[in-house]
Amino acid sequence: MKNLIVGHKTFRNEDGSFRHEPLTQSEADALLAAIEESKKRRADLMPTEQDAVKALWEAQQRLRELGWKDAQYAHAKEHGYLIEIGSSGIHEGYTDDQRRWWIPDEGDLWPSKPILYKPRDTSSE
Repeated sequence: MKNLIVGHKTFRNEDGSFRHEPLTQSEADALLAAIEESKKRRADLMPTEQDAVKALWEAQQRLRELGWKDAQYAHAKEHGYLIEIGSSGIHEGYTDDQRRWWIPDEGDLWPSKPILYKPRDTSSE
């Protein structure tokens, strides 16, 4: 029963298209186990709300030490790298004339509300 197909995995191809592959019961079980282990690790590291807030503050402070700036103070038409709450990635984006942040992706634009940004180095452009 471990090879029973219980869903599908989605992958992005190099050309931007998507493909789907079967997700087996054993893969799903492994994913769920990893999710539970991550949840337990977070609970051990940050057992209370205040512990989680402190960790968030520490992470934000460290990013500032690494050159990141508060996104709310960016200039209009600023280009840079963005960090949003709720995302584990760093995205490239820019502000428009009204200082709203946008992330271009696959020919489309997505609004962004980053907490931190790092200006893109334009000295070599």
